[in-house]
Amino acid sequence: MLFDFNQAWPRVAEGRYEFCICGAGPAGITIARKLAAKGSNVLLLEAGGLTYSDESQSHYEGKNVGRQYWLEALRLRYLGGSSNHWGGVCTLQDPISFEARGDLDLPGWPISYEQVIRGIHEAKEILDVGGKDLSASKQPGLMSPLFDRFAYAQSPPTHFFEKYGAELRQSRQIDVFYNANLIDLTLGDNLAQVKSIRVQNYNGHNSDVSAGQYVLALGGIENVRILLNANRQAREGIGNHSGMVGRCFMESLYVPIGRMLVTDPEFWQMGMVNLVPSEAFMRQNNIGNGVISFRPNLSAADALRNFGRLRVLKEFMHQTGCYWPELTTLAQRIVDFDCPGDGIITSIIEQEANPDSRVSLTNDIDSFGLRRIQLNWQLCDRDLKTIRVLSINSAQEMARLNRARVQLAPFILDANLEVPVSGFGHHMGTTRMSADPRHGVVDENCRVHGIHNLYVAGSSVFPKCGGRNPTLTIVLLAIRLADFMSSRG
Repeated sequence: MLFDFNQAWPRVAEGRYEFCICGAGPAGITIARKLAAKGSNVLLLEAGGLTYSDESQSHYEGKNVGRQYWLEALRLRYLGGSSNHWGGVCTLQDPISFEARGDLDLPGWPISYEQVIRGIHEAKEILDVGGKDLSASKQPGLMSPLFDRFAYAQSPPTHFFEKYGAELRQSRQIDVFYNANLIDLTLGDNLAQVKSIRVQNYNGHNSDVSAGQYVLALGGIENVRILLNANRQAREGIGNHSGMVGRCFMESLYVPIGRMLVTDPEFWQMGMVNLVPSEAFMRQNNIGNGVISFRPNLSAADALRNFGRLRVLKEFMHQTGCYWPELTTLAQRIVDFDCPGDGIITSIIEQEANPDSRVSLTNDIDSFGLRRIQLNWQLCDRDLKTIRVLSINSAQEMARLNRARVQLAPFILDANLEVPVSGFGHHMGTTRMSADPRHGVVDENCRVHGIHNLYVAGSSVFPKCGGRNPTLTIVLLAIRLADFMSSRG
């Protein structure tokens, strides 16, 4: 059933819940539905409302002290979470991401690829890509020993509350409270379990809630924020036994690699061309993973359609620039330049787990008295190496196979230039999974080390991001977590 915590706040204390899940995005809703299907009574709490509001979103404000980043714009704080602006790309992590790599500073996944994908059919149905092929293969027409085809499926995309809202409203197993902000966790006397949590609405009313097991599914930044703010009994924050809460913030790196001109008239026959490095190539060059995307520009007719009063000049520049390369730079200043066969090259690149890239707290507080976050997003040398090696080798392969000629951006070829990197809103790694508590925050079952009834869900548990869109893996891990929790009773 669905309740507004602004009005129904006393009701939450009346319930008897086996599981309490904080956060109603893809992970939280998946776990709640899975547990309810097994007959459990579930409390699902969402800090935001039914739709977007400035009041709720303002609690995402924070301070950025590292690379430029948009803290508030890339997250949504209402029912459905960031699935409300999800692009819909579903792709699997590669098996190499789950291999032990002795050349890395921190250990990777403590679980296997097979353990993660066990629920793949269920996850694909949840994300509306059932029956779609996600297996690796070679890119048609580009039989390179270095690169394979990027295997993905396109979800409609699935907006979780839009899809599952009616089910949640009618459920007798799940009580959903929105406008319910988690503001604290209380541990038992032995500090090894969560005794209760405190939830507050926007009118200043709060309730203490007890359940058997608890899940934080608040996102890769807010999971950190609540753990660090919950420091009444654990001075450094709950789960921060090794100082790892908030460290290793990772993003999927977006880099504009360059431009291209196709030399094969059949190049665009299959649409956009997406290449991923083979496992042998990654091992040989000691680099991370990623996707290099060769995208066509708009057709000349489409590009010229909206030229307005400068249409004649822009049309002339477009026609002459394609034949006189010396005019290309000038033409690009006047028009979104695109010659027949012209294209751009973009990417999604794996970021290495780097303890210096981190989320921490400031002394500024929000209306609930919680300290706001500070993000220090940093790259390391291996990230830059991955970007450059993938870019240069993909360009060389295009030329070798006579498919296209590539003009790489200057910063790819000159290591003295800064690489302009931005992100996709994939917040990963900040409560990383590890077998050894020294190297992470949660164990192989997403349970916080040392707290036997507290779990973390979502991409914050990823110890490696794999250079892939994370949503499918988030749902796979949510299914796995729900199965584990229900098996414990």
